[in-house]
Amino acid sequence: MKKEKNMTKSSILRIAMTLCFLGFIATFHAYLNPATAQTCDTAKDAKLVSDIYADIKADKALASQVSHINVVANCSAVRLQGWANNKNDYDKVHQIALNTGGVRVVNVNLFSETPPEATSTLRSSGGCQSGTKPCGDVCIPEGDSCNITP
Repeated sequence: MKKEKNMTKSSILRIAMTLCFLGFIATFHAYLNPATAQTCDTAKDAKLVSDIYADIKADKALASQVSHINVVANCSAVRLQGWANNKNDYDKVHQIALNTGGVRVVNVNLFSETPPEATSTLRSSGGCQSGTKPCGDVCIPEGDSCNITP
């Protein structure tokens, strides 16, 4: 009976140690292969931005508006910042971004259908408010990259 009790304790200990070892291996594997490293590619994001700007510049009605349209990509999610001259141009820019191959989603929360007033803090000429920085004619959040080029 004592021998059976020792074997049971030994078996339980062996199972517990095996489970701990497997947990360690799983944790180590997750550390070496984070999900974000597999899905985010800065070169791909830069190409998305470049492709979107190329299409905007190729449209005669939109080309003159590049100085107030900032395009940012992060993990294939595109964010438009600034404004268009009118609703039709806004829709065109939005569609260009949506139809660019590789784009997963387009965020237009900081992109307006019409220009802000001349004195607005959204315009860099009026001086950007705290927490934002100038980017072409637009004020964008300090942490965002400015991709508007002259």
